[in-house]
Amino acid sequence: MPAADLSAQLRSLGAPRNYFHGRSHAELCLANNVILFKRTSRRELQTATFELRPHHRCVLVCNLRTSGVVDLDGAPTTLAPGRGLLILPFQSHTFPHLDADDLLWLFLTFETGQLAMLEDFRGKVLDLGEAEWARLAAILKLYRSPQNERSSQLLALETAVLLARLRPLARRARIPATPSDSRARELLNGIDSRLRAARGRPLSIGELAADLHISEGRLRARFRTAFSGPLGSYLRNLRLHRVIELMRDTRLNLSAIAGEAGFADSAAFARFFRQQTGSTARDFRRRMLDLTNRRRTHPGVSPTSARRLRPP
Repeated sequence: MPAADLSAQLRSLGAPRNYFHGRSHAELCLANNVILFKRTSRRELQTATFELRPHHRCVLVCNLRTSGVVDLDGAPTTLAPGRGLLILPFQSHTFPHLDADDLLWLFLTFETGQLAMLEDFRGKVLDLGEAEWARLAAILKLYRSPQNERSSQLLALETAVLLARLRPLARRARIPATPSDSRARELLNGIDSRLRAARGRPLSIGELAADLHISEGRLRARFRTAFSGPLGSYLRNLRLHRVIELMRDTRLNLSAIAGEAGFADSAAFARFFRQQTGSTARDFRRRMLDLTNRRRTHPGVSPTSARRLRPP
């Protein structure tokens, strides 16, 4: 009987040493609007990358099967099975290489007003243990349960507990060394180096092809084969991420940002930005800076039991 067990424990409970200082927990980063999905094939993963636009969501990628390379803000990182990587808002990310066509990667995405608490995760690969996989299993079970206020609250809190467990791993982890280049990575390196040398001036696909000493058609075909998406989309996304990176510098006004990003005038910049994001540059920048600067606190929560999810 639970009451009898409680009574037994109460008999052995002593008086506190101090009635004003008890046990505390680390501040939790509460997750909102949680979405989970999986990627099970090379084409599915790489094609979806080209459909994404810079966004304010955090993306936790957990690898259950098949090693691959995640290119995060131009830095390639190997993500092996049993490991995870947290992609922070507005970070550019592509998947230039996978060891096999068949994979099983779990994506847990969420929003939070406490981004400063997640800076320890930037660029770090995490070794996930049994406790972390069990927590992911609990989160997945909640996500697949009937949606109501209670299950949504528990889902947000379970995700917060997972992040709290992962934060010490992120603090101890080092930013990994660059993996050896594959053919896809070599192609991406060549494109990115030409774009950096242009110092913000937009390069056409024809100019890139000439610099790389191949035909324009061959460059387009090689890129589509390597990344399952069009080179034009990649160049637009890269330029948009460059603009968003400049937006973080509050010393620059929008006209200066347009010039740094290689736009002929403010009208061309405004047109491009609205086409790519559906928002004006001014509104987008305000929301982005508000999100970055906002900091809230939330009470702690006890973990719940979970069946185990682990990579094979």
